Amino acid sequence: MECEHCNKREAITVVGGRKVCEVCARNEILKRIRRDAVSTKTFTYKEKVLITIPDFLKSEGNLLKALLMKACYSCKLDGEVLEVSTKDESDIVGKLWKILRTSMETMKDRGRKVVLPFTADFLMAYVIYSVSTKQKDYVWLLNYKQEINGVVFIMPFFSTSQKELSGYLTHEIATGDSLFDSILKWEEENLGENYELFHVYWNSGKILYGEKYCKLCGAYVTHDGLCQRCSLSTTSRP
Repeated sequence: MECEHCNKREAITVVGGRKVCEVCARNEILKRIRRDAVSTKTFTYKEKVLITIPDFLKSEGNLLKALLMKACYSCKLDGEVLEVSTKDESDIVGKLWKILRTSMETMKDRGRKVVLPFTADFLMAYVIYSVSTKQKDYVWLLNYKQEINGVVFIMPFFSTSQKELSGYLTHEIATGDSLFDSILKWEEENLGENYELFHVYWNSGKILYGEKYCKLCGAYVTHDGLCQRCSLSTTSRP
């Protein structure tokens, strides 16, 4: 089928509901990254940002860094990469805890922003996972931008699915959490063509929002202070 944007090349994927070729798919994603950053006034000139890349999203993280530098070329962002291994955590909540706590520890007293490569597929799966397991620790990730305890987290791919990124890469996310990965697989098999769901899913997560955050990792807590994971981690350190 012919690309619905340029009417020249063969369409390979769907971006924003339109069947597009590889060239147009890449251009559309780049424009989306730039539009979101500009409309939200997220970055300032020569600002230092931390790009955290989890081991199970390495391809997406490296792509995001390249796209962000290109989309925000006039800002001349100073991007530092932080790679985080989550293999010592078995479930997705533990993995997110490791990613976010490590990011917040790295950012302490530096005043920089943290960019995360979570895609719409990943975040929608996390909504389903949170409802199923009643673990809503990090549902605030469903926003494009969220400030937690003085650290600003930015999710540029929050409305972009893996399918939409196929103009750049083809990568099946595997976190190592069997339940979470099965949800991702179910999404791919049943929701792949319903692109609009990846642009509205965050509304479903609003009912799970909390009010207080753990001081070290940003997990929702019912009291001021630390979440259970951070409390145990802190007391177990020598």
